[in-house]
Amino acid sequence: MEYMKKDKMNNGLSQKGAVSIVLAVLLLSILLVIGLSVSALMLQQIRLSGQSGQSVIAFYAAEAGAERCLYEVRKGSNSCFWIDEPLDIPLTKYSVDYNGTNLIESRGEHGRTVRRLELGW
Repeated sequence: MEYMKKDKMNNGLSQKGAVSIVLAVLLLSILLVIGLSVSALMLQQIRLSGQSGQSVIAFYAAEAGAERCLYEVRKGSNSCFWIDEPLDIPLTKYSVDYNGTNLIESRGEHGRTVRRLELGW
């Protein structure tokens, strides 16, 4: 009789241990999912912050093309048309289109980042 009571007690203890293990695994799984989600968001933000620097360079390349064309227009030129004019920064270039209207369209590129600029008067 005592043997059966001890057996039932041991069986109850082992089930309690199994529930604890299942709860621990469940909790760790939830923490893992949260950690992976946060790290994915952080990597995306790091990538975007790196692209913002490229965006600024592309914008200034477009501005350089527009200013060059504006200089030519003020000297008396009726048109400006440059395609893929390189700058001193690697992988940076601009293209400008002006056909005598009051609008200069310039496109700056740095790597794969492209920015457009219109200059009107």
